[in-house]
Amino acid sequence: MKHSVLDGTPADTFPPVEPGRPPGRTRIRDCMSRPGIAVTPGTDFATVAAVLSASRRGIVPVVTTDGTVTGVVAASDLLAAHAEHDPRRELRARDLMTAPAVTVTEDTNTTDAVALVAEHALHHLPVVDADGRLTGLLSTHDLLDALRREDEAIGSEALALALTPGSGVVPTSLHVRCERGLLSVTGRTRTRGDAAALCLQLARIDGLKALADHLTWDLDDPPGPGGGPFG
Repeated sequence: MKHSVLDGTPADTFPPVEPGRPPGRTRIRDCMSRPGIAVTPGTDFATVAAVLSASRRGIVPVVTTDGTVTGVVAASDLLAAHAEHDPRRELRARDLMTAPAVTVTEDTNTTDAVALVAEHALHHLPVVDADGRLTGLLSTHDLLDALRREDEAIGSEALALALTPGSGVVPTSLHVRCERGLLSVTGRTRTRGDAAALCLQLARIDGLKALADHLTWDLDDPPGPGGGPFG
């Protein structure tokens, strides 16, 4: 039977020590694309289409003369204009854009950026500074790559903790895997206390969302002064 090493009751997973959704380890500044290619509200339809095509991105931000993002034009907006509008009517970016734009800052963490993408069903987000001026663009591919690297970093940190001298872990029994912030640890320790101590360390890893322990131990610790396994 699998046990939670914290209280001995049957369980596979327990949350991190700190409550709430932990922020991602990566900031948007570390995974965004620079520079941010943009058009102005008065840019004509053909130029907006050319910029979108050349950038190979799904959107182009619309900015004022000082670089403040006022909206975005998506490829789907251009296609809708082709289908619905009288070709004799001149269209500008201001006529095509969605406003206000959903944006992130360079200091936004990946967890919050993912929540915005999911909430608004977006593929790209303009990145702005503290004054709302465009500094870059974030795509879902950028986010996925950052999240993959976060999982790898969590797994590497967990492996290092588990293999620290004195941890009591049998190295040949150890298997560590992290996916979408869920860290799964399988292995055997010398004592139940060793397993508990390891899990408490793992639960404090930055960016960890949940910990699934599949640890066993060779020896139960003697009861402490309080009568329980941890005193």
